[in-house]
Amino acid sequence: MAASGTNRRYEHLVASLGNELFEAIRSAKILMVGAGGIGCELLKNLVLTGFHDIEIIDIDTIDLSNLNRQFLFQRKHIGMPKSQVAKESALRFNPDANILAHHGNIKDSKYGPEFFKKFTLVMNALDNIDARRHVNRLCIATETPLIESATEGYLGQIQVIKRGVMECYECQPKPAPKTYAYCTIRSSPTKPIHCIIWAKEEFLTHFGDQERVVNQEQEEEITDEEVKAEEAKIEAIKEKSFSEYLFRKLFYLEIYKKIRIAQLTKKDLWPGRETPVPIMLDQLHLYSNGTNDSTNSVESLPDQQIMSLKQNADLFIDSVNRLVERRSKTGAMDFDKDDDDALNFVTAASNLRSHIFTIPVQSRFSIKSLAGNIIPAIATTNAVIAGLIVVESFKILRNSIEKCRTVVLQKKPSAGRLLLSCASEKPNPDCYVCSSHFVTLECDTDLMTLGVLVEGILRGRLGMNEPSITVDSDILFESGEDLDEEEVKRMKLQSAKKLSECRIVNGTIIEIDDISQNFQLKISIVHKNNFAEEGQTFNIVGKATPLPTATKTKGEDKLDEKAQDDDEVMIVDAPAVPPPAPSKKRKAQFEEKDAKKSKVVSLD
Repeated sequence: MAASGTNRRYEHLVASLGNELFEAIRSAKILMVGAGGIGCELLKNLVLTGFHDIEIIDIDTIDLSNLNRQFLFQRKHIGMPKSQVAKESALRFNPDANILAHHGNIKDSKYGPEFFKKFTLVMNALDNIDARRHVNRLCIATETPLIESATEGYLGQIQVIKRGVMECYECQPKPAPKTYAYCTIRSSPTKPIHCIIWAKEEFLTHFGDQERVVNQEQEEEITDEEVKAEEAKIEAIKEKSFSEYLFRKLFYLEIYKKIRIAQLTKKDLWPGRETPVPIMLDQLHLYSNGTNDSTNSVESLPDQQIMSLKQNADLFIDSVNRLVERRSKTGAMDFDKDDDDALNFVTAASNLRSHIFTIPVQSRFSIKSLAGNIIPAIATTNAVIAGLIVVESFKILRNSIEKCRTVVLQKKPSAGRLLLSCASEKPNPDCYVCSSHFVTLECDTDLMTLGVLVEGILRGRLGMNEPSITVDSDILFESGEDLDEEEVKRMKLQSAKKLSECRIVNGTIIEIDDISQNFQLKISIVHKNNFAEEGQTFNIVGKATPLPTATKTKGEDKLDEKAQDDDEVMIVDAPAVPPPAPSKKRKAQFEEKDAKKSKVVSLD
């Protein structure tokens, strides 16, 4: 490119990078996913390096807490879409760039495989595993190179991903999210995080989408007259003041009921611990403050101070009143750590519950970090990682992807170096995403429902977006925007069934298809009803477990011969249950593929 006129700004780039690489940079079409800490630094680097054709996707809006490290944003931008403001700010560095901003969710169907195919390179600047897995699968499906990145405090890492050349994001197992036994959360919390999780569930129960609320507590069966009298008193004030009703219900009645159950059954529900103390709203002055003023520094910010019991009670009443008013206007809400009313509710509710169970109360700042799963971020770390992303992109654009390195930024020098690099690993042959497409699921098929399989495992643990479940040629479950109202109702009924009622039993192989990710997976089911860890209900293994050999009966030799020719034949010992009919879209897909799959054979 001639370095004259408006292109004079690129003279130094042509001189340092060479004409061939610079032309590749100018012609490359880049997708950048995420416009937060890493994204702001990365977008600035891209436009200053001469990248011309860039698209950005981010679902978030700008919050005050972003301004200390996301330098493309200012106070006047609070509440505005990150992607749009990042675009406008980056254009000041290089008005010649062509940037298209999308304010939306990368998991939306419009950002599917066809959308990804048009890009030369994808750069991830995300802050959650779920979205990373989704982008990884789309890049694997479309064979688009991906540069993955992450930071946490002083630590950072980048990784280049290319199908068939180097390992993908899911080739190595990621730490499973920490889970807690449901009975601990609801009945015997011992840590602040237990109370925070409980408070978030209560927020969704009273102000969220009821159909998305999972594991709502079933009311204990108790016929005690004293409890009934207290219930009647509290129910009487519901119409007059919902906030006062909810306070009395959560922090007095529910605790009082548990104490009465313990007394009537003569069971110690809290062994080795103090019995919880219910809180009465009109007698707050009788309780200990629940805080030590010496823990609050005069210089500390309000959000970092520990509130008294009365302050938490007042905050709870105020937040409930605000949320009730908002719900009447806008409908159901999701918990958002940056929503002041939602965070105030969770802060106050978790601290009040902590007081009841003699657990140290927390500051609003600490609760925001725990409730929002916030990872500490440092601007310098983001800048280093963003720079490394651009360096690795040069190797890809030079068609030298084999020279790409995985680079780790350390907190402390090792052999005098903060940056350590190594050759990228080859794909893991057992990876269920880019290689084997096969995993084993251990679970109790008589207890687990199809809904838990979909929400907790396929979406929650395996990062799928719109999964459909097939056993042989029968579709047991499907999801997606194309389902009509009747189909949605049928799927809801289907979700309540136990796996065994859906013919998913020990030895069954189920096929999962996620059209939005262009991703297919087979899952081998192993029935198991006891696990080593408390609260564990399933286990996922990244490689298929051999199916148990069925006992042959007369006439089965021919069936075995057919099975050797057609590996999609499966023998199950469950009774046949008619599955729901596929949607119109799914029918069309089966016709288009002309799928010839064998029927399930049921042996007596």
